Amino acid sequence: MEFPAGMLFGLLFMTMGPIRAVAVFATVGTDDNAPGVRRLAARAALLTALAFVLAVYGGTGTLASWDVSLPVLIGSAGVVLLALSLQSLLVPAAQSPALLDPQKLRPTTLVFPGLFPPIAVTIPIIFAAAVPDTRAQLEIIAIGLGIILLNWLLMLRAKWLMRKMGPSPLEIMGAVFGVLQVALAMQFIVNAVKML
Repeated sequence: MEFPAGMLFGLLFMTMGPIRAVAVFATVGTDDNAPGVRRLAARAALLTALAFVLAVYGGTGTLASWDVSLPVLIGSAGVVLLALSLQSLLVPAAQSPALLDPQKLRPTTLVFPGLFPPIAVTIPIIFAAAVPDTRAQLEIIAIGLGIILLNWLLMLRAKWLMRKMGPSPLEIMGAVFGVLQVALAMQFIVNAVKML
C-alpha cells in the first residue's frame, strides 16, 4: 500500500496549518520583531514539534497497549472533528481579541489547543496506526514538521500579514475548511462503522 502523503498533508494543513498559526499569533504582542514574541514563537513551534513526534510514536504504542482498534480511533476522531468543526462554524469568532502579553504567556497556552488542537493530535496517530512501519512514521513526522516550520515562519510575521490582508481571508478560509471538516468528520464516522 502506498502511503497517502497528500491526504495526510491536506488534513494536517486544515487542522494545524498556517491559518491557525497566523490567527493565534496575530494577537501575541504588538510587534513581530519584539524579542519576547520571537522567543515565544520559537518555543511554541518546538513544543508543537515535540508533541507531534510524541503523537506519532507514543500514541500508537499507547493504543496498542490499551487494545484500541483502528476503527474506534477513526470513529472517535470523526466525533471530535465534527464537534470542533460545528463549533467553529456556529459560534462567531471574537471581533477584536485582546492582545496577549508574550512575557506572561507560556508556550503551552498557545500550542494546546491553538496550534495543535485535539483533532490534529489524532491525525498522525491514525496514519501511524494504519501504516505501522518506520518509513511511514518518518514520512508522517516529515510532513508534520514541514507544516510546523511553515507555521513558525508565518508566526514571525503574523501581525504584518494581518495588517496587509485583514481578517477576512482567514475568516473565509476558516469557514471553507470548517465545512470540509464536517464532511470529513462524517466520512471518518462512516468509515469506522464500515470497518467494525
